[in-house]
Amino acid sequence: MKRKIILASHHKLADGMADTLNFITGRLVDLSVLSAYMDNDPIENKISELMDESSDTEIVVLTDMTAGSVNQKFFSYRTRPHTHIISGVNLPLALSISMEPSDKYLTQERVEKLISQAKESIVYVNTMQVEVDDDDE
Repeated sequence: MKRKIILASHHKLADGMADTLNFITGRLVDLSVLSAYMDNDPIENKISELMDESSDTEIVVLTDMTAGSVNQKFFSYRTRPHTHIISGVNLPLALSISMEPSDKYLTQERVEKLISQAKESIVYVNTMQVEVDDDDE
């Protein structure tokens, strides 16, 4: 079994996230990037090339926005076996998926749990309170 992760975004968001993931994971993940609308080549051609894998290859597509054109162009691949398309990606989610063991396919339940955990990592820091020890004052 093989797992391929595709980061896809408008402009260069996917490039930056891929660079960070490669740094953290030591480039141990099969990672492809689609930075859409950087040239005049239709993204449908690029997506077709990225998705051209054997049916036993698990593909996880991480896109920037659900209603965005990049995500919409991947939509037709949602019924491909062993394919997960997830929009609204953040670094904690991309990292969690990258670090999942690749000896078995991800289940829908596991993907949903990883998404839930990634949502929980979004925090409005201004509302956090810091406890101060009496000794530190």
